[in-house]
Amino acid sequence: MQKQNKKPYDAPSLSIEELSKGLYESNLKLDDINKRQSEFFSNISHDLRSPIAAIKTAIEYLQSTPNIDPSETDKLYKLIYKKAASLDYMINEVFFLTKLDTNSDIIKPVLIPCGNYLEDFFFTAQADSKFKNISLKLDVPLDFNHMINIDPNYFERVLNNLFDNAFRYLESDGCITLKATTNNPADKVFISVIDNGSGIDPTNLARIFERSFTGDTSRTPDDKTGAGLGLSICKRIVEIHNGTISCDSKTGSNHGTCFTITLPIFKS
Repeated sequence: MQKQNKKPYDAPSLSIEELSKGLYESNLKLDDINKRQSEFFSNISHDLRSPIAAIKTAIEYLQSTPNIDPSETDKLYKLIYKKAASLDYMINEVFFLTKLDTNSDIIKPVLIPCGNYLEDFFFTAQADSKFKNISLKLDVPLDFNHMINIDPNYFERVLNNLFDNAFRYLESDGCITLKATTNNPADKVFISVIDNGSGIDPTNLARIFERSFTGDTSRTPDDKTGAGLGLSICKRIVEIHNGTISCDSKTGSNHGTCFTITLPIFKS
């Protein structure tokens, strides 16, 4: 019987100290992830309980109170409908964010000229009656033909969310600007949504993209309440497109907010 040769022993390339340090740092990261996840679900549970309690209270009042004035009944039904819509919105947002995390293949990028895409989005927004009393500005060069690899539908969700957020910060002289620039040499595009609204509190600014953060109530759409996952969803969609999103904001006399998306340029 032929004798098998033993494989030579390879000594670890890292020292015991280095391995221990790496394990310690990994445990710290895991603890932080678990903490954020626990905080996220705690906030979601709280936000779900609030509309459920309101719906239950309204129904119990309708059931236990005879001869309710029709106008009061109408108000209660409207309240129930509004809170049910809020629940539906929150559940859909959580489901969508989970779907993005577990199946990023749902996003189907195609090569698109950045300038043309932004112009189409802008003119669609301009036709929306919601923005009729504010100023919308397009600051995209006519020859901005840099190719970006995006899923038009999902990316539109990002821009819609940023426009909606900007809209809720605005006052009567409000203005939203959609701007596009590039670096030199051109390998990235920078898509910015800029408003002259009241700005984001500096204590909240660093956390607005976190899933567990609910301090900034303007993150949720009008007549909706909840965990405010809109910016978290924006961040995740942009990341799947190999991009980044950031925010600069000021309050006080020189107030305003600028969200900037950075995407790679694809050469033809």
